[in-house]
Amino acid sequence: MTEVTEITENQKVLFYRQALEGITLMNRPRPKKTELARIKAMSDLGLTPHAIGQRLGRDGKTIRRYLDSDVYHDPELQEMVAIIKKRELEDLYLLGAKGRKRLHELLDQGDTKVIETIALVDRTFTQRQLLEGKPTENINVHNVAQQLQEALDQTLEFRSYVLAEIERRKEQGKTDEH
Repeated sequence: MTEVTEITENQKVLFYRQALEGITLMNRPRPKKTELARIKAMSDLGLTPHAIGQRLGRDGKTIRRYLDSDVYHDPELQEMVAIIKKRELEDLYLLGAKGRKRLHELLDQGDTKVIETIALVDRTFTQRQLLEGKPTENINVHNVAQQLQEALDQTLEFRSYVLAEIERRKEQGKTDEH
Protein backbone atom coordinates (compact mmCIF):
# COMPACT_ATOMS: atom_id res chain seq x y z
CA MET A 1 0.00 0.00 0.00
CA THR A 2 1.41 3.37 -1.02
CA GLU A 3 1.46 6.21 1.42
CA VAL A 4 -0.11 9.49 0.33
CA THR A 5 2.12 12.42 1.18
CA GLU A 6 0.91 15.95 1.44
CA ILE A 7 2.55 18.59 -0.75
CA THR A 8 4.30 21.24 1.28
CA GLU A 9 3.96 24.96 0.63
CA ASN A 10 7.59 25.08 -0.58
CA GLN A 11 6.89 22.32 -3.10
CA LYS A 12 3.85 24.24 -4.37
CA VAL A 13 5.94 27.38 -4.84
CA LEU A 14 8.65 25.39 -6.63
CA PHE A 15 6.09 23.73 -8.91
CA TYR A 16 4.51 27.13 -9.66
CA ARG A 17 7.91 28.64 -10.52
CA GLN A 18 8.71 25.67 -12.75
CA ALA A 19 5.38 26.07 -14.51
CA LEU A 20 6.07 29.75 -15.13
CA GLU A 21 9.51 28.91 -16.48
CA GLY A 22 8.02 26.40 -18.90
CA ILE A 23 9.10 23.29 -17.01
CA THR A 24 6.15 20.95 -16.72
CA LEU A 25 5.80 17.44 -15.45
CA MET A 26 6.46 16.26 -19.01
CA ASN A 27 9.47 18.62 -19.36
CA ARG A 28 7.74 20.40 -22.20
CA PRO A 29 9.68 23.58 -23.10
CA ARG A 30 8.04 26.99 -23.26
CA PRO A 31 6.82 27.87 -26.72
CA LYS A 32 9.16 29.92 -28.87
CA LYS A 33 8.04 33.26 -30.28
CA THR A 34 7.02 31.67 -33.58
CA GLU A 35 4.71 29.24 -31.77
CA LEU A 36 3.30 32.03 -29.59
CA ALA A 37 2.59 34.04 -32.74
CA ARG A 38 0.80 31.05 -34.30
CA ILE A 39 -1.24 30.62 -31.10
CA LYS A 40 -2.36 34.26 -31.21
CA ALA A 41 -3.15 34.15 -34.93
CA MET A 42 -5.21 30.96 -34.52
CA SER A 43 -7.06 32.55 -31.62
CA ASP A 44 -7.80 35.60 -33.77
CA LEU A 45 -9.17 33.21 -36.41
CA GLY A 46 -11.74 32.06 -33.88
CA LEU A 47 -10.19 28.79 -32.73
CA THR A 48 -10.71 27.92 -29.09
CA PRO A 49 -7.72 27.33 -26.81
CA HIS A 50 -8.64 23.63 -26.77
CA ALA A 51 -8.63 23.43 -30.59
CA ILE A 52 -5.31 25.30 -30.76
CA GLY A 53 -3.85 22.97 -28.14
CA GLN A 54 -4.92 19.92 -30.13
CA ARG A 55 -3.26 21.27 -33.29
CA LEU A 56 -0.04 22.13 -31.49
CA GLY A 57 0.12 19.17 -29.13
CA ARG A 58 -0.34 21.30 -26.02
CA ASP A 59 -2.98 21.45 -23.32
CA GLY A 60 -5.83 23.89 -23.90
CA LYS A 61 -5.32 25.36 -20.41
CA THR A 62 -1.71 26.13 -21.30
CA ILE A 63 -2.83 27.84 -24.49
CA ARG A 64 -5.39 29.89 -22.55
CA ARG A 65 -2.70 30.88 -20.03
CA TYR A 66 -0.46 32.20 -22.82
CA LEU A 67 -3.36 34.00 -24.52
CA ASP A 68 -4.24 35.70 -21.22
CA SER A 69 -0.63 36.64 -20.42
CA ASP A 70 1.31 39.82 -21.18
CA VAL A 71 3.55 37.99 -23.64
CA TYR A 72 1.74 39.53 -26.62
CA HIS A 73 2.87 43.06 -25.71
CA ASP A 74 6.31 42.28 -27.19
CA PRO A 75 6.63 44.33 -30.42
CA GLU A 76 8.60 41.59 -32.19
CA LEU A 77 5.88 39.06 -31.38
CA GLN A 78 3.16 41.50 -32.50
CA GLU A 79 4.95 41.89 -35.83
CA MET A 80 5.14 38.12 -36.25
CA VAL A 81 1.41 37.80 -35.50
CA ALA A 82 0.67 40.55 -38.05
CA ILE A 83 2.69 38.72 -40.72
CA ILE A 84 0.92 35.41 -40.02
CA LYS A 85 -2.48 37.12 -40.10
CA LYS A 86 -1.62 38.90 -43.36
CA ARG A 87 -0.62 35.62 -45.01
CA GLU A 88 -3.72 33.92 -43.64
CA LEU A 89 -5.93 36.74 -44.94
CA GLU A 90 -4.38 36.47 -48.40
CA ASP A 91 -4.98 32.73 -48.34
CA LEU A 92 -8.58 33.21 -47.18
CA TYR A 93 -9.26 35.72 -49.98
CA LEU A 94 -7.84 33.22 -52.48
CA LEU A 95 -9.93 30.38 -51.02
CA GLY A 96 -13.02 32.60 -51.10
CA ALA A 97 -12.44 33.46 -54.75
CA LYS A 98 -11.83 29.80 -55.65
CA GLY A 99 -14.93 28.79 -53.67
CA ARG A 100 -17.08 31.35 -55.48
CA LYS A 101 -15.67 30.22 -58.83
CA ARG A 102 -16.36 26.58 -57.97
CA LEU A 103 -19.85 27.51 -56.80
CA HIS A 104 -20.56 29.10 -60.19
CA GLU A 105 -19.24 26.00 -61.96
CA LEU A 106 -21.46 23.72 -59.88
CA LEU A 107 -24.48 25.91 -60.48
CA ASP A 108 -23.79 26.00 -64.24
CA GLN A 109 -23.47 22.20 -64.29
CA GLY A 110 -26.64 21.74 -62.24
CA ASP A 111 -24.69 19.79 -59.61
CA THR A 112 -26.57 19.44 -56.34
CA LYS A 113 -23.45 19.38 -54.10
CA VAL A 114 -23.51 23.14 -53.71
CA ILE A 115 -23.88 23.15 -49.92
CA GLU A 116 -20.26 22.15 -49.28
CA THR A 117 -18.97 24.95 -51.48
CA ILE A 118 -21.28 27.51 -49.90
CA ALA A 119 -20.05 26.36 -46.48
CA LEU A 120 -16.44 26.86 -47.64
CA VAL A 121 -17.16 30.36 -48.92
CA ASP A 122 -19.02 31.22 -45.71
CA ARG A 123 -16.22 29.91 -43.49
CA THR A 124 -13.51 31.81 -45.35
CA PHE A 125 -15.64 34.96 -45.17
CA THR A 126 -16.17 34.53 -41.42
CA GLN A 127 -12.47 33.94 -40.80
CA ARG A 128 -11.57 37.01 -42.86
CA GLN A 129 -14.02 39.05 -40.80
CA LEU A 130 -12.42 37.80 -37.57
CA LEU A 131 -8.89 38.59 -38.73
CA GLU A 132 -9.94 42.05 -39.87
CA GLY A 133 -11.60 42.69 -36.50
CA LYS A 134 -15.08 42.97 -37.99
CA PRO A 135 -18.28 41.45 -36.53
CA THR A 136 -19.35 38.05 -37.80
CA GLU A 137 -22.94 38.00 -36.60
CA ASN A 138 -25.74 37.80 -39.12
CA ILE A 139 -28.00 40.82 -39.08
CA ASN A 140 -31.61 40.54 -40.16
CA VAL A 141 -32.08 43.72 -42.18
CA HIS A 142 -35.87 43.47 -41.96
CA ASN A 143 -35.74 43.43 -38.14
CA VAL A 144 -33.31 46.36 -38.06
CA ALA A 145 -35.56 48.36 -40.41
CA GLN A 146 -38.58 47.54 -38.28
CA GLN A 147 -36.76 48.64 -35.08
CA LEU A 148 -35.68 51.88 -36.75
CA GLN A 149 -39.26 52.56 -37.85
CA GLU A 150 -40.52 51.95 -34.30
CA ALA A 151 -37.88 54.30 -32.90
CA LEU A 152 -38.84 56.94 -35.47
CA ASP A 153 -42.53 56.55 -34.63
CA GLN A 154 -41.78 56.94 -30.91
CA THR A 155 -39.66 60.02 -31.60
CA LEU A 156 -42.41 61.62 -33.69
CA GLU A 157 -44.99 60.77 -31.04
CA PHE A 158 -42.82 62.35 -28.34
CA ARG A 159 -42.23 65.39 -30.55
CA SER A 160 -45.99 65.82 -31.01
CA TYR A 161 -46.48 65.53 -27.25
CA VAL A 162 -43.80 68.19 -26.58
CA LEU A 163 -45.28 70.58 -29.16
CA ALA A 164 -48.76 70.09 -27.73
CA GLU A 165 -47.43 70.72 -24.22
CA ILE A 166 -45.71 73.93 -25.38
CA GLU A 167 -48.95 75.12 -26.97
CA ARG A 168 -50.93 74.23 -23.84
CA ARG A 169 -48.53 76.21 -21.66
CA LYS A 170 -48.70 79.18 -24.02
CA GLU A 171 -52.49 79.10 -23.84
CA GLN A 172 -52.36 78.74 -20.08
CA GLY A 173 -50.02 81.75 -19.90
CA LYS A 174 -52.45 83.86 -21.97
CA THR A 175 -55.34 82.85 -19.70
CA ASP A 176 -53.40 83.75 -16.57
CA GLU A 177 -52.66 87.26 -17.95
CA HIS A 178 -56.36 88.11 -18.34
